[in-house]
Amino acid sequence: MSGVNVNQPLPSRLSLSQAPWGLLEGLRPGDAFFSSPAITLLGRGAAHECQTADARPQTLDDAARALFDTARRQGHPDPVIMGLIPFDHADSARLFVPEALLRAAPDTSGVPLVSAPLETSAFGITPEPAPGHYCHAVESALTLFDTTALNKVVLARSLRVQTGAPIDAQALLKRLVSINPQGYNFALPTGKAESLVGASPELLIRREGHRVIANPLAGSIPRHRDPQEDQRRADGLRVSDKDLREHALVVEAIVAALRPLCHTLEVPEGPEVIATDRMWHLSTTLEGELADPGMTSLAVAAALHPTPAVCGAPWQDAHQAIEALEGFERGYFTGLVGWCDATGDGEWAITIRCAELAPDHVRVFAGAGVVPGSSPQGELEETAAKMRTMLDAMGLDYEDDKPNTTA
Repeated sequence: MSGVNVNQPLPSRLSLSQAPWGLLEGLRPGDAFFSSPAITLLGRGAAHECQTADARPQTLDDAARALFDTARRQGHPDPVIMGLIPFDHADSARLFVPEALLRAAPDTSGVPLVSAPLETSAFGITPEPAPGHYCHAVESALTLFDTTALNKVVLARSLRVQTGAPIDAQALLKRLVSINPQGYNFALPTGKAESLVGASPELLIRREGHRVIANPLAGSIPRHRDPQEDQRRADGLRVSDKDLREHALVVEAIVAALRPLCHTLEVPEGPEVIATDRMWHLSTTLEGELADPGMTSLAVAAALHPTPAVCGAPWQDAHQAIEALEGFERGYFTGLVGWCDATGDGEWAITIRCAELAPDHVRVFAGAGVVPGSSPQGELEETAAKMRTMLDAMGLDYEDDKPNTTA
């Protein structure tokens, strides 16, 4: 993956063992895995865990403090919290301290190319909602720009794949890490025999001591197999008025949220264009120094989440539009995945390019930012292209980028 590597090491005090690919080779059902350009973590079991009543910032902060206090009292020498935070503040987050934690330093040189996708038996694929419903939702959102304060809303959809048998999470994650070695790859249990697996390109926040880094992405276009057309699309995205406006909304919101938390904050003049395996994205990297050295990575992440990159702007209007128009529950999709150690350092990525794995089915998700000038067909095609990361990894050939597609 090009462009997502925020080349900054995490604290040297984290003891490191094994190579990143070696940790993935050791992944077992129920384990938690998270890899980034800075570190790879493999958590076994849950020594201490918490399913929070909601995902509001104060609730998350209280839950994290209680987990760390419990771990310390029981003699844990170096507790680290791993977890999943949902999109909606009203939903429950899952935070836990693994019984055992293995760590590896960043090193993509040993990542082999896993060219063969999984052989997945799909007995049926159902869009949730249907493509026609999604296009109608985009049309409805466009009318709201003229009648409300709304100026951006992210509308998402999903595919439910009936598999009849569990997907091998380790094999799926190997494929994703092979394709996206510099991304934020993860597999975390969400319940009995269920997990969330994905390869996100987007870092919400990384904290290293007093220093924080955010890397919002907004404004996208699908890549093309023809190199000349692919480059034309990248060049077009770089100057696209619609996408630059969408990106600016996200950056402005994150800057507004970070400035009160930071002594200093470096904001580039404009975005760069980065590539994933399936998409071109507008990307901006923000770097700051925290005013409160006691503010943890989880606390900073909670203060920023959800950003306009996954919700919209203004936040309240966008959230209302999502509830009224989307037609399904996001759960952990467009939430956060990551870790935080007892000193407060850690990383939290946005849970996009992901799938929920259940014993007999899989749910794949994608969303697109709708702003004035968006087209229903264009947003439908963007979500279809984003879903291809997970569908390709599972060996599923499925297209539903036409409004009249049925399943």
